[in-house]
Amino acid sequence: MIYTVTLNPAIDITIYLNRLEKGQINRSNGYVIDAGGKGINVSKVIKVLGEESVALGFLGKENSGWFLEYLQRFSIENDFVFVNGLTRTNIKIVELGDGQHTDLNQPGFEITEIDKLAVFEKIESKARYGDIFVLSGSLPTNADSKMYFEIIKSLKQKGVTVIFDADGQALKEGIKAKPDVIKPNIHEFKTLFNVDESDTNSIVKAAKSLVAEGIKVVLISLGANGSIFVTENLVLYAKPLKVDVKSTTGAGDSMVAAIAYGFSKKMSKQQLFKLACACATAKVVEEGNKPPEMKQIDYFFENVEIERLG
Repeated sequence: MIYTVTLNPAIDITIYLNRLEKGQINRSNGYVIDAGGKGINVSKVIKVLGEESVALGFLGKENSGWFLEYLQRFSIENDFVFVNGLTRTNIKIVELGDGQHTDLNQPGFEITEIDKLAVFEKIESKARYGDIFVLSGSLPTNADSKMYFEIIKSLKQKGVTVIFDADGQALKEGIKAKPDVIKPNIHEFKTLFNVDESDTNSIVKAAKSLVAEGIKVVLISLGANGSIFVTENLVLYAKPLKVDVKSTTGAGDSMVAAIAYGFSKKMSKQQLFKLACACATAKVVEEGNKPPEMKQIDYFFENVEIERLG
């Protein structure tokens, strides 16, 4: 079974307008509201790919009804720990004139030690040998940055495959527990290593050092410059496809979903990487946090160019 863990979910509102005028009244051309948080996004894309997942994590009690109804519409099974407060709202402003994207992300609810223990117990009770756990996204406001480290360490002892996608101190602490897969973007990766993002060799060398320490797969998304996939015996590069970008929200999560799906289907590393790139591309041509469509994923899968670098 695939489980996604979202410790700081969000209600994502994407607002479209011609141009954002600071200090003025702005009128939008339209908006889209979605349930989000990185793990939730992963579950949505896994569903599109034809596989099931169970969404775990925290959910604020005060607006949980809307969130649960949304997941029900997508037929996504879930088993959250409910905490006091509101699940946060994130706002993305898309300027249609020049394609600028501005994110306004809220910090979200706080958790208690009892909440933390409850989610740990729930995760441990679900985990079985051979399961796949996706841990992704930010932590609640007052959570210890070592929270992911503790969860990953526990899951690894149960023989679970762990896919990890976070940033900042949570990323730095989490990788110490040696998850099986990490998927930082280049900006997140540069918080770990002093690499030149225009120098592929320096990125690969740094990724190889993580693999040498026990992380099996390092997938680095380079935005408009493509992606790099590194394992012990394989280095792949994917060229970016030119598309009309409508929303970048959830693109990285779509890659993570493809990795989880690929592991569950025992796909080859090359096919898995190709699917990850296709899912991300199919996502950015959709508005808001809407998941990619399968027909688009299939189309881009056939058009993604993968080059072996090592």
